Amino acid sequence: MSSSEQRYNIGDYVMHESAGVCRVAAIEELALQGKGSEKMYYQLLPVYHTDGQIITPVEDKNHRIRPVKSPEEMKSIMDHVGELDVVQERNERQRQEKLKAKMAEFEPSSLAGVVKTVYLRKKNRLKAGKKSMSVDDRILQQAGERLFEEMAFSMKTEISAVEKTFFSGLDSLSK
Repeated sequence: MSSSEQRYNIGDYVMHESAGVCRVAAIEELALQGKGSEKMYYQLLPVYHTDGQIITPVEDKNHRIRPVKSPEEMKSIMDHVGELDVVQERNERQRQEKLKAKMAEFEPSSLAGVVKTVYLRKKNRLKAGKKSMSVDDRILQQAGERLFEEMAFSMKTEISAVEKTFFSGLDSLSK
């Protein structure tokens, strides 16, 4: 394997699209699809969900892993929460599709926009005496978990502290 194919080394921390922040524990050749299918794989150990491991190809055409963003990038998102894009869509199904597409971008600023959109919508519904929608709760939980874990890891702080700061910033927008 050439070094241009292998982007990460054992001990590096990466962001996995579904497992969150992970440590590269091993890089090994495996034949996951039977004899003759040998390929190089990263073995990733999730930092916040310690009950498993992720095996992903070193040659990842789907870009399931990327470097953890810098503390400066994360602080910039926190400092500019008011400028984050909000998904504006009246049609419920189309709004959900747009939010899922933003989540699939696999970037903290996109996830922050999703969290902002859903949080403010939920807040407005509750203020109007309406119930929170379960689909919104689910999207908020998924996007928030991915975003806040990466922010906390990058900024070397607790997830709860990042959540509190982020939501306080959103709450200050509506005052």
